[in-house]
Amino acid sequence: MAKPAPGGIQRPPIERWFAIESVVLVLVSLAFLLRGQVSGYSALLGGLIFLLPHGYFALKAFRYTGARSAKKIISSFYQGESGKLILCAILFTVVFKWIQPLDVAALFLTFAIMLVANWFTPFLVNSTQRR
Repeated sequence: MAKPAPGGIQRPPIERWFAIESVVLVLVSLAFLLRGQVSGYSALLGGLIFLLPHGYFALKAFRYTGARSAKKIISSFYQGESGKLILCAILFTVVFKWIQPLDVAALFLTFAIMLVANWFTPFLVNSTQRR
């Protein structure tokens, strides 16, 4: 369970979110591996292109808490989001430039699956905490 911040607001359980999303990535990659080795590693790369920048965002965005840090919180969210977008662009560029052969469909589909999983992960974590 997340520890309450000094202002009484809890930080989101980022570690649990990443654990769940990592499990989703492994399962999706294994499913694509059934189509072939290229599909498997392409899916893994697509998931990592989502997960690594998302981790950067989480580290930047959630390092401050409390009402007194409101300006720092807003600034760190903007820095985290712009860094996440830049990292995504760099990672896609690196993969398209240096990884051959590549199953582009597996790469993008896994990226999209990770995005949807990210939308539902907070609901899943919150429902397990209430039990």
